[in-house]
Amino acid sequence: MIKKLLFVFTVLISAAVIAQHDFKQVSDSLQSLNSEKIDKAVTQLGLKPGETVKIFAMFSVDTDGSIIDVKARSIHPAFEEEAIRVIQELPAMEPALVEGETIKQKYSLPILFKIETEQERKKRKKREYRKMKRKQRKS
Repeated sequence: MIKKLLFVFTVLISAAVIAQHDFKQVSDSLQSLNSEKIDKAVTQLGLKPGETVKIFAMFSVDTDGSIIDVKARSIHPAFEEEAIRVIQELPAMEPALVEGETIKQKYSLPILFKIETEQERKKRKKREYRKMKRKQRKS
């Protein structure tokens, strides 16, 4: 049985604030986590529905807006690898400004994976179905 993961995340920032559109890019990219690797890790760790897994990702946004120095820590390498992969695929962001000059800025992104219960899975599937139907009506 494949366990699906639902995640909640927050962004902690050391000195600057991620621009609103950059935050949306981070959120959208995290939606693309590869569930096959994560499902395997969940099975190996014996995690149950309702449990959470924490991943602490760190990265820097360089002066040109590119994402560099990506690192992650978690209880299983599969979680770390996926977090690193997704963060590296983010599009360029706006670099931090200090006194009118762009600077390299470090960010910390804690990611919490919550293993879905059967009830949560059904609700998510319903939402996805309704969203798909709305898109079809608009087309």
